[in-house]
Order: sequence, then C-alpha cells, then structure tokens
Amino acid sequence: MFSEQKEGFDDMNKKSLVLSAFNMQPTPVFPVTPHWWGVYKFQHAGVISGQADEQKGWQLSGAALAEVDIKFFESFGPDIFHLSAGAWKAQPGDAERHRAYTELCPAAMALDNKRAIDEYVKFTTPSREDYISSGIYGHVGIINQRYGDDVLILINEGNPADGILMGDYNLAGNNNTLFSIVDHPDNFAYFMYKIYEAQLPRIRVIKESGAHGYIGSECCISCDILAPSTFRDLIAPALRMFYNALKQIEMSSVAYFTGEILPIIDDIAGLGANALMIEEEKKNYHLDAVEIYRRLNGRMALFGNLDSVYHLLLGSPGDVERETIRQCEGASGGGFIAACGSPLCFDTPEANIRAMLDTARNMPV
Repeated sequence: MFSEQKEGFDDMNKKSLVLSAFNMQPTPVFPVTPHWWGVYKFQHAGVISGQADEQKGWQLSGAALAEVDIKFFESFGPDIFHLSAGAWKAQPGDAERHRAYTELCPAAMALDNKRAIDEYVKFTTPSREDYISSGIYGHVGIINQRYGDDVLILINEGNPADGILMGDYNLAGNNNTLFSIVDHPDNFAYFMYKIYEAQLPRIRVIKESGAHGYIGSECCISCDILAPSTFRDLIAPALRMFYNALKQIEMSSVAYFTGEILPIIDDIAGLGANALMIEEEKKNYHLDAVEIYRRLNGRMALFGNLDSVYHLLLGSPGDVERETIRQCEGASGGGFIAACGSPLCFDTPEANIRAMLDTARNMPV
C-alpha cells in the first residue's frame, strides 16, 4: 500500500488537494503523481511482460482496464487517476468513416478550401452515440463509483492537431501539410478551430462517464516543429475556444505539451487550461520545471517533469529524491504538482516511484 500523507492532509482528500493546486490555492502538502497514462501500469498488473506484447494492454476496456488502473492506484496512491481510453468496440459507422477519412483527407490537408475541411470533419468525427457504445470510457464509471468522491479522475487523450500536422497518419504527408500552412494560413486556422470544436461532444461523454477532467496531449505544435508565430496566430485561438468550452462543461483541464515551449509560454498561460504538463528536456532544448513555474507566475498550475528515463528508470532512489526536492523547493508558492515528464517506462523500479511520491509528500510547501 502507498504511504500516508503527512499531518495537515486530513482536512483535504486527494481530489480537493489537486483542485486547490489547479486553482493556485495553498495546499498543506504537494500533490504528487507519476505520469501513468502509458504501458507501465499493464506491466505492473501482469497483463504484459514487455514491449513486444504491449498491444494486449491497449486491447483492454471496461472492467478489465479498470482493474489495471485500480491496482496501480492501490499500490502507489497517486493523487490523481491518470487514465487512458479503453479499446474501441466496433461500431456500425466505422467502415463509412474510414472510407470518408481515406477519400477526404488529402483534399482537407491541402488547406485550399473550407468546404473540403468541413466535409472531412463532418464525415470522420464519430457521433456521441458512437462514443458511448464504443465502450472506450466504460472503465471510468467503475473507477468513479469507487473513488470519485475522493480522487480526481483525469482522462488523457491526444488532441486533434497531431493528426493534421503528422499528415493525418501520412495520407497527405507531413511535408505537404507544413507547406500548405505557409500557403493557406487562414484555412489552417479554420481547420484547427473546426477539429477542436468537433471534440466537444466527446468531452461531454467523458464527463458523463465519470471523469472530472481532461488532459489534452499536444505532440506537434511546440516550437521544435512550428514557429512561435504559427502557434500564436493560427493554433492558440482554437485552443482558447476549446479550453474555455471545457470550463463551461465544468471539466478540469490540463494542457500537455511535448517539445520546446519556452518561446510560447505566455501564450500557453493564456489558453484557459487549469494546468500545464511538460516533457523532460530532450533534443537539446532546456525545460527546467522551476524556470517554467517562475515564468507562469501563478497564471496556471504546473506538473513537474522528473525525467522518466534518467531519474526513474535508470537512476537511484537518491537521484529521484534530489530532483524531486529541487523542483518542489523551486515551486513552493502553490499550484505545483510533483510528477514526471513522460509516461513511466517499462521496468521502472518501484522504489524509484515511491521515492518521488514520499519525497514530495514530506516537502514543506
């Protein structure tokens, strides 16, 4: 079982602790969680033994997936449920959507007219009923019934810009899409708005399934891929619409950016999300959680970015403890959640995960 919080936590359960941090309010202890969206939880539960069979994990949904998440939670006691979606159960409209996707994708990605964009979004977006009957959120309700009063339940999914900027999985090609942005910036901004708007019925289903909030992963819109001006002028308006809509739906929100974000940190702070989640340092850019916390200056909460490879997988408990202390000491003004930057790796020692949790919980805020 996980360790107990230190004295002062008794007046706040895990849910209220994290929500207070999201609201930039003082908390008696640091909220803390590993980034456990990924495959480590399947290994921990004995569903898979390594990367070769990771698809066995992603094929789970409903009660089987809930059991995996509950086992992780009961073992380590993080302050949030950081959930993935379950496996999609085939729906009658899947074949038609796949056909429309294949046929309409190249024209939409060319970005030379809004009608093609509208058709692509209309005919490739699952309906509310499809989302419900697919079963991909069946585990959320099971977890909510057991823990929903005491623990914040967040579901983490990839936001739709990734598909567009990766050439929608190479049907149009990444280079062609990037060239099209230069040629048709207004239509690209329109595309961004339409695809984020189309996600809102899905968010409502996520809430009705029992989740309290949403983590939207952005893998292709940071400044190691796009110019800051492209993000600021063409993408940020759609994201502001999206995160402000989540407020109206009464869902907590976390924007998870991978890649270089320092040139757009002020733009991110103005998106309307409750919190920012960031990667570790990679590809020669510098992402220091303490510096980013300082630059956010109370405008949104921040998740820490303890290195999932060099600290948690390959480091010692002492290494984990030292970096956790450094980040917590540098972000002690409230609104900081101790965490790692990327999902836990296969074979991460349990002692290192516990070192992060125990260290953060015993740090003075």
